[in-house]
Amino acid sequence: MTDVLVAIPAHDEADTIAGCLRSVIDSLRTAARVGAIRRARVAVAAHRCSDDTARIAAAELTSARVDHRLRVVDRPSSVGVVRTELIVDALTAGRGLIPRRTWIFSTDADTVVPPNWVDHTLAIAAESGAELVAGLADLSGWSASSDAQARYAELLASGFSPDGRHSHVYAANLAVAAERFLEVGGFPDRPHGEEHGLLEAVRRSGGTVVQTTASRVRTSSRMPGRAEHGLGALLGRLAAGDTPGQVGAAIRGLDPMSPASSSGL
Repeated sequence: MTDVLVAIPAHDEADTIAGCLRSVIDSLRTAARVGAIRRARVAVAAHRCSDDTARIAAAELTSARVDHRLRVVDRPSSVGVVRTELIVDALTAGRGLIPRRTWIFSTDADTVVPPNWVDHTLAIAAESGAELVAGLADLSGWSASSDAQARYAELLASGFSPDGRHSHVYAANLAVAAERFLEVGGFPDRPHGEEHGLLEAVRRSGGTVVQTTASRVRTSSRMPGRAEHGLGALLGRLAAGDTPGQVGAAIRGLDPMSPASSSGL
């Protein structure tokens, strides 16, 4: 039976980390009830926080009585390094998780996952033989103009295919087999676009990747976001009037090794 590790980096997320953790824990408990998982661990990295993110996360994890790891990281690091170090630490801490039977789930601290997130994603992986499953992230509460929302919808639709798959990647909704994750070295050391780097590394190593519309989470639409080139920055450009073509070209230009940035698109 599968073990699951959910990894969540957080930078000044005191307003959202509790809701994120509650949704993740609910999803893990749902997966356990239906017999989809054996063990579960939740790992949070409070990265250079100036607010109560770490305290709130500790309180939520402790009160839920869930197996967890909480890292407080004060040194400057790319988000790729923060995610990878968090995962490696959580895999080996205490009564360690065995990579060959563990799946790593990645989400963000401003994201809420549905109750069936874990078991449904594992079912997609089992059915397709995938070692990495990339789902979608729907926006929560974006109050931009109808024109801006139409531009965002157009940008998303450009990556959809008729078979229910897509070309987008979001670190807020990604799952990968732990053995393959370790084999490729985890998330690359990048300030943005780390999820694309991981996906391409898995692909290059011979792993099967599935990008599906059947797995969806809800993520913050705040502008600006926490990441310089993240989703909030992309939404800001669309709200300011940039076309999907302009935004797409800008995203692709941010990192020549990746088709997109940490916006997830």
